[in-house]
Amino acid sequence: MQQHPSPISGAERPIPPERRLRVAEVRKTTAITPHMRRITLASTALMDFPVRRPAQWVKLFVPAPQSEKPSGRAYTIRHFREELCEMDIDFVLHGDGPCSTWAASAEPGDVVQIAGPRPGFRLDPQVTHLLIGGDETALPAIGAILEALPRGLSVDVVVEIPEDADAQIIHSKADVEITWLPRNGPDAGTATDLAAAMMTADLPEENCAVWFAAEASVVRTVRRHFQVNRAMPRQRLTVSGYWKKGETDFRDAEGDQ
Repeated sequence: MQQHPSPISGAERPIPPERRLRVAEVRKTTAITPHMRRITLASTALMDFPVRRPAQWVKLFVPAPQSEKPSGRAYTIRHFREELCEMDIDFVLHGDGPCSTWAASAEPGDVVQIAGPRPGFRLDPQVTHLLIGGDETALPAIGAILEALPRGLSVDVVVEIPEDADAQIIHSKADVEITWLPRNGPDAGTATDLAAAMMTADLPEENCAVWFAAEASVVRTVRRHFQVNRAMPRQRLTVSGYWKKGETDFRDAEGDQ
């Protein structure tokens, strides 16, 4: 009788490349603004890391006490230098959360694990005008996108930041106009200026697209506005809740990234 091979058990299934954990160590740290710190990670395991588009992201696992399971969070790759096997990840220093707490005191030689990368930003070649917005958690992705945009593209950007000193200089070949919205006191996710600025933005009727990421309730308001009030085609709208007030590990089931 012919013997049929038994099904592969869950433990034996090959791990997808984007889920495989790679060990990396901190090469250096840089203070970008009062509320953002850049951690440069390096590892020979990044030699074949398939970073091909801006704003791709990884799942980052920082060390945890022995009694706790390592906690993974999604972070945007701000820069990737394949020849050096290095990547920069910018962390918002908001005072809580395992990764933000780790980043505030990380030093060269510290070790983390990363998995990825996951999809990033893809520009529709027919788009001539972009509206981009987000809070400080979206700023690393926004910076990576702007630096990769080509000439001839008109881009309006709205970014909510903790305070005036958190504004950044970002270079782009595109025609970019950035509006910074410092809270200067109120907590993140509580101000209304960001949603209002997105929803009142002047956009051409054709060949425009929107990219937006922020706190989940703000994202929900902005998403509905462009879907319902402006009837924007689904493929021209990229909107994601990066975090949710009151939740430690929020995942946006409706998000585009």
